[in-house]
Amino acid sequence: MNVSEGHLTQQYLCDYLTVFDGAEESYELLVLQNMFLYRMSVDGGFHARVVSSILNHEEDRGLLLSLLADCGEAEKPETTLKEWLISAYRDASGKRKKVLACLLRSHISGTNKTAELFAESETNTPESFWRIKSRSAVIDRIRNSDMYFGSGRRPFWHVFPLDTAAAVLAGVPELSADIVYDAVVCVAGAWFSTLSEDEMTVWLNMPRVSYEEWGSIVRPLLDLSDSRPAVSAADWLYTTGNYDAALDLYANITLAYAGTPVEKPAFEMMGKILTEFKDFDNAFESYKNAFLLSREEGKYAIADGLKNLCFAGEALGEDMQEYYSRIAKLIEELPADERSALRFSFAAEAGKRKNYADEYRWIEEVVATPDCPEAIFSAALNRLTEMNMHLDYAGNPDAAALSAADDALDAARAVEKGDFAYFGFDPVCALFWYSRAAELMPELKDRILPKQFSAAVAAGLIPEAAGYARGIPALEAVVHAMDVDEFAQAVSTLNNAVTASLSKSIESAAAVIYPAFLFLSREKRREAAEQILTSRSTRDDERARVSLAFGSVYLDLGMVDAARSMLRAALRANPGSEIRSRILIELSWMEAEEGDYKQAVETYRLALKQNKRFPAAWAGIAKASIRLGEFTEALAAAKEACLLNPADASYRHMKEALEVVCAEPKDETADKLFCLPGAENTAYAAVLYAESSSKDAASAWNAESASDVLAFR
Repeated sequence: MNVSEGHLTQQYLCDYLTVFDGAEESYELLVLQNMFLYRMSVDGGFHARVVSSILNHEEDRGLLLSLLADCGEAEKPETTLKEWLISAYRDASGKRKKVLACLLRSHISGTNKTAELFAESETNTPESFWRIKSRSAVIDRIRNSDMYFGSGRRPFWHVFPLDTAAAVLAGVPELSADIVYDAVVCVAGAWFSTLSEDEMTVWLNMPRVSYEEWGSIVRPLLDLSDSRPAVSAADWLYTTGNYDAALDLYANITLAYAGTPVEKPAFEMMGKILTEFKDFDNAFESYKNAFLLSREEGKYAIADGLKNLCFAGEALGEDMQEYYSRIAKLIEELPADERSALRFSFAAEAGKRKNYADEYRWIEEVVATPDCPEAIFSAALNRLTEMNMHLDYAGNPDAAALSAADDALDAARAVEKGDFAYFGFDPVCALFWYSRAAELMPELKDRILPKQFSAAVAAGLIPEAAGYARGIPALEAVVHAMDVDEFAQAVSTLNNAVTASLSKSIESAAAVIYPAFLFLSREKRREAAEQILTSRSTRDDERARVSLAFGSVYLDLGMVDAARSMLRAALRANPGSEIRSRILIELSWMEAEEGDYKQAVETYRLALKQNKRFPAAWAGIAKASIRLGEFTEALAAAKEACLLNPADASYRHMKEALEVVCAEPKDETADKLFCLPGAENTAYAAVLYAESSSKDAASAWNAESASDVLAFR
């Protein structure tokens, strides 16, 4: 057995879901299991917590280690996840084939696997309906539920902490991160599926791993004779911004593995982290320890160690000219590749300190170095080009312009790291990066502040959250909503925020309401909505617009009945034709989501009586008619949508596919999929056409456009 990138995970899902009967009462359970798999894939702390539990449980430990040992003995060549799923699909039949088709479609489009699986389990309800139910199940049970709706696929830019330890304990330390991850998920998923729903909820609601918990999780790694698990965990902690835990582990590595090759780089990483903390005294000491260990490693190691000492010493105000002179002599004695690497690292450090004159000089020397390695040369040339765009009249680097450009880039990277940490269930780390971005670019404060607020709320740092919210009614309403004793204040503040946002758009009002409603019970949400609507006038469609905003929020919360009630209330407020058409569009969409396509078409046509130039309504009729198998009606509607909005690619796809289907109908199921927009539908339609015509279905999974599908039709 040799697998990669999700193979075992998918095998576990397939085996489990093949026996799944599709009963509606099982849905929430399956959602919770899917959430567990998702969190295992993006939350390294949670992943480490689970692996630690497995390794401390005799039966689970034995199962995991034997599974890894089997993987290590396999000779089967690795394939991509998509290739593996296609191969499994080709050999499957019956319900298992349906499940695999859903997994492939999910892989292609990135949609909710659970929803698609339910949609395929002999029901007539579309996957969109199940996605609404997913959100409802998550929001009602799980704290900080928005983290479960982050961007999706597992990021293998690192090895998850403790995965390496499991491989070492199994005697197969060379296994790839992908394979180890899959084995862990196989065991963890099987265990999680045995829990009750309440127990599952407790696990999914666990907060981030604290600094103290990290200490207990990684401590057993230091008792291993192999240093790789400890180093791997420390590197992960550093990369993800968990600097305190990383520093502690690196320090322990220098003690546990003294005299081994990992001691020096551990000291260097300590110096790097301490520099981030601006603790230059201890950074200098760490770099000095690393330098003392490098003296027998050759001239490059010595020069690199001296470089680190120079930078730390300068930060302390020391004169490091003697060190620089020694480095200059050593550089000239190095081969071209090492000389270039060292010069480039000098340039990078000078740039960090905004000493652009020195950076420019070092970069020029790198570019001028004969036989400079291609990668270093390319990076240096790119930076030189960038710096040449910011020169003063004398031809020298313009420090102000370069500093502004670098700060903007560093701020963008910090926000990206913050987003990654936030949707990796580490709001404390996210807050660190967001705050750094705000420091680098004060002019971005208004854009970053809501992110800081959300991270503080998720981390339970309520005083900090209240500080970010001060003077911003939309955020203050969230703070009040979090306290059951401040409900009245929450409603009052939210009412003011809705009034202010409504002048911008209905969407703005909905965006204000949603985060506050996350912290209110279903009953309190209804009570708040009623109180806010009571004071609203029917003039200028105010009451209808606010009701529409509430209806939209209820849909996002998965409260379908409440959303329908609110939208009907919006209609009773007797709005003008523009708002009325928008309300009817929302009702139509809801009906389609629930699989009532005939009613959806009727409601869309009511919306068009208010506004015939509404492309979304025509597109909605087209989609609902496709679901009903009424292709002629769908084509007429798709043509109208394209006329009104010719730039929309999904409208064009429907029109082109419907023209083909109306001219020559084939298999109704495949024809419907072909006409519906969406990469997952396009590919699966091609597969079904290929199967009916005995063509290669495997390559059909790569179909991306209507013309690709025609090759198999």
